[in-house]
Amino acid sequence: MGFGGTTKSWSKQVPVISSEYRTVVFDHRGCGGSAQPQDGYTIEQFSDDAIAMLKSVGIERAHFVGYSMGGRVCQDLAARYPEFVQSLVLAATAANLNPLNQYCLKASSYLYEKFGPEAAAAFDPVLGFTRAYFGRHGRELELALGHPVADPPPLHVYRGHVSAIENHDTTKVLSKIAAPTLVMLGDQEWLNALPDSLALAQGIPNAKIKMLAGGGHSLHWEIPETFNAEVLDFLKQHTPISAGM
Repeated sequence: MGFGGTTKSWSKQVPVISSEYRTVVFDHRGCGGSAQPQDGYTIEQFSDDAIAMLKSVGIERAHFVGYSMGGRVCQDLAARYPEFVQSLVLAATAANLNPLNQYCLKASSYLYEKFGPEAAAAFDPVLGFTRAYFGRHGRELELALGHPVADPPPLHVYRGHVSAIENHDTTKVLSKIAAPTLVMLGDQEWLNALPDSLALAQGIPNAKIKMLAGGGHSLHWEIPETFNAEVLDFLKQHTPISAGM
C-alpha cells in the first residue's frame, strides 16, 4: 500500500483478487498492525520486510502489486530480489521524487506536525480523487473533516515514511527489473503524472503502460472495478498454467 496506508486500503481489491489467487496484504513497518521501531524507514528496508514476510508464509515467488509508495517499494524489490517476482504491477507511482511530490510531502508533514493527523487527512482527498468523485461524494468528505483518524502512525513513523519517499530513486536500477511489468495510472492522475509513468515504462525492459479512464491518484479506490479487471487480466497473462491458488 501507499504512504500511511494499511491493509484496509485494499478492501476493494482483496475479495476480487483472492477469488482467483492466493492473496497476501500487509502493513509496512510503522503502519496498522506492524511494529513501530524508531528507525529503519527506507524503501530498501520496506523491500526487505516484504521479502521476509513472504518467506515467513512459505511463498517463494509471487505477483507483486504496488500502489504509490508501495510501487516505489516494488521497484526496489524487483531490482534486488528478481527471483521472487513473477510479475509486477506499478500503480500511480514513480521512480523518483518530482517537485509536486516534494511540496505535497512537505505540506502534509507541516499539517501533521503542527495540527495532528486529522489535519493532514483533510489534505488527502485533494491528492487522491478526481473532480467527478467530489461531485458524487463531496458532502460525505466534508462531514468527515476533523474526525479521528483510524490507527494514525506516531510522528516518528510519519517522518520516517516521508524520508523514505524523499530519498527514493530507482532510475539507475530500473533496467535490472526482469519481470513483466504493468505501469498503471489514472487519466486524471496529477501527483505522479504521465511523465513519471512513461519514465518507468521506458526504463523497465519488459514493461507496458495502461491509462485508466476516470481515475486520479487513488484509482484503486475510485474506479476499483476497472483497476481490478486490469490487474487480473495482467496476472493471468503471466501465471504459469500449472500454478493454482
